[in-house]
Order: sequence, then C-alpha cells, then structure tokens
Amino acid sequence: MEQWLTEIRPHRFETDVLKCPKPALVVFLKRGIASGDMLLSVLRRLARESGPEICYFKADVDGCADLAARYRIEKAPTTLLFVKGKITAHFVGMMSAQKIREIVGAGLG
Repeated sequence: MEQWLTEIRPHRFETDVLKCPKPALVVFLKRGIASGDMLLSVLRRLARESGPEICYFKADVDGCADLAARYRIEKAPTTLLFVKGKITAHFVGMMSAQKIREIVGAGLG
C-alpha cells in the first residue's frame, strides 16, 4: 500500500469511500494505460500537497469490475470525487494538477 494512495478493496468500498468523513477521490485505472500512469503521478503529488484533507484511492478496473459497473466506468482512467457518499465531480482521462484542483474545488462546493 502506498502512503498517499490507498488501493481499493471492493469489500471495503462502502466503509473506506462512501462513509469516509473526508472527501474521497477515487481513480479507476487499467494496467498498461500510459495516461493512467501519468495521472497517478499527478495524484500522488496532489495527495502529498493536500495532506489529510482528502482521502485518495486507486482502483483497478479489472479487479473491481463490480464497482466499475456500478459507477459506469467505461474508460480508464476515470476519477470520481465522493463527498458524504455522493459523487460531486468526475473526469475521464489525464488532466493537469491545476485542472484537478479546480474540479475538486468545485466538487467540494
């Protein structure tokens, strides 16, 4: 497990993400997709910068197929921001750190 990005375990999703007392940013990835690796690098940096204000998670689309289906993840990477168990922002593909900050800021409302 990484210090800044926690690997999602499907059986822990409700507890770790939906019931998280802080905003939870979840990135759905597929192994071997370059844009996913680049996005992961950006998210690691953002996680270190934001500290404990936001919980960061990563989920392998193949390993979390039920979650991917539930949230209609059609492309990887797809990132969802959950606040109090509700999706408040999402984006597909690679984005800059600044754009992610803007999306997260808007999602936090």
